[in-house]
Amino acid sequence: MPKAAEDSLLSPTHLNRINDLSLLARVVVDGAMPGIHRSIRQGRGNEFFQYRAYEPGEDLKVVDWKVYAKRDELVAKTFQEDTNFTVFLVIDASASMGYQGGDAPCSKLRYACMLGACFAYLSHRQGDKIGFFGYGDETQQWIRPASGSGHLKRILTGIAALEAKGRGEHEKAWDQVANVLPGRSMVVFLSDFLDAEDTLSNRMRFSLSSHYESLCLQILDAEEINLPEQDALRFTEMEGSREVSTSPDAIREDYLREMNRFVEGLKEKMNSISAEFETFHSDQDLGHGLRRFLGVRNRAK
Repeated sequence: MPKAAEDSLLSPTHLNRINDLSLLARVVVDGAMPGIHRSIRQGRGNEFFQYRAYEPGEDLKVVDWKVYAKRDELVAKTFQEDTNFTVFLVIDASASMGYQGGDAPCSKLRYACMLGACFAYLSHRQGDKIGFFGYGDETQQWIRPASGSGHLKRILTGIAALEAKGRGEHEKAWDQVANVLPGRSMVVFLSDFLDAEDTLSNRMRFSLSSHYESLCLQILDAEEINLPEQDALRFTEMEGSREVSTSPDAIREDYLREMNRFVEGLKEKMNSISAEFETFHSDQDLGHGLRRFLGVRNRAK
């Protein structure tokens, strides 16, 4: 994956300075990516969306005659269509997600939270219900799907409250998630997928159903991909107590081979259950993640 450009408005180097996830999401979606939220469906639903200019030849039922009587101007009313579609966010907040390499702008969990906040804001702008589940060794956040500005605030507050701690109890977490998924949804999973390659494909078999679309984004630090350029290092297990001292150069070739096999194996297993999978670096521009999210969401709709 390419590194983020230092001068990009979507670079985590710049965005990490914004502590408020609500502000960060608005900056990215409304500022750095203007127009990306304008695909909101407009139909004859129950919730008023906005006025627009009346187009000659349209059905006169769309005209707001009260506005015409007051201002002698033909305007049409548009409504946000109730699609009963849900975006369900799941974020892994186990201890390994707290890793931040020496040159990284933020931890893997912070990067996942920034992406998750943007996904939630985009979903809100497009009229979707949003659910959220965050876990490590136990459930940290569980917010049932709903819509509205107040609910978006609860989702963003929940995302911001996540802490990287404990061993990832992936099987337990996904047993809970699979039992509460609404009937038609897009499930977005943000994790480093460490110690999960043998369990997740079985727990996420709901992705095979035509009712669901799943997007799995693996978040890794650049140092986890390539190893740092140093003479000697002590490697400490983040979800355990083991330590190993060695030279990165001495193990680099074997490490890179095993890491590549791990990532490719994950991708193959996720694809076998019809789940989209891609690996991201925690220094990578957020733009690609947003476009990936929108692509899967639009296909699900």
